[in-house]
Amino acid sequence: MTTATTSPQHRPDTGAAGAERPSGAAGSAAGSAPFSTVLREATREEHTAAETRGFITRLMGGELEEGDYWRLLAQYLPVYEALEQSIAAAAEVDPLAAAFHDARLARVAAIRCDLAARFGKDAEVDPPLPVTERYARRIREATVPQLLAHHYLRYLGDLSGGQAIGALVARHYQVPGGQLAMWDFSAIDKPKRVKDEYRARLDEITDPEIRDEFLAETKRGYELAGELFAALDR
Repeated sequence: MTTATTSPQHRPDTGAAGAERPSGAAGSAAGSAPFSTVLREATREEHTAAETRGFITRLMGGELEEGDYWRLLAQYLPVYEALEQSIAAAAEVDPLAAAFHDARLARVAAIRCDLAARFGKDAEVDPPLPVTERYARRIREATVPQLLAHHYLRYLGDLSGGQAIGALVARHYQVPGGQLAMWDFSAIDKPKRVKDEYRARLDEITDPEIRDEFLAETKRGYELAGELFAALDR
């Protein structure tokens, strides 16, 4: 993975980003809105486009089959492997990456546990689709700000909607709790506090170049997620 050079600009000890979505990029925005708010507002269109793809809306609406959920989880595995290996490596050399790395968020072991519980320990699952390979490669080749954009998308999303997703999968497709470790964050005592602390670390980033790179890659991350859902649609 290509990591950003450690420098004062990459240290998580700065202030706030711009207000609303600028005509250019986040770094040039005026005002006093926290960077976490800027990220959410400036990527709203991409977020909506990704989460309203036919596959994921029909899956969460109970319109597909149990096997379609497992197809999705099998594709998530290489994405999370890339993310967790990359953030662990970056955290050893870059203070900004280290500030966000939290082993409690890791999902690879949970995904593997779920797949093994459903199909058997040595069973083969669906191989990565071309879009999944591109997604994982994008993460592995990311700079630190780009890597953190994917970290932000995946883990805050999981923390925010994970329990609901697990409940929907269990309700619609009768997947037992023992096969839903992916969405189980019970090891985190207070998820809201973790999310608040995560956003506070985001808000400490004020370097314009880092913010711009982070924002651009967040948009690309949503696009990749949408492309994965589209590839799974059949």
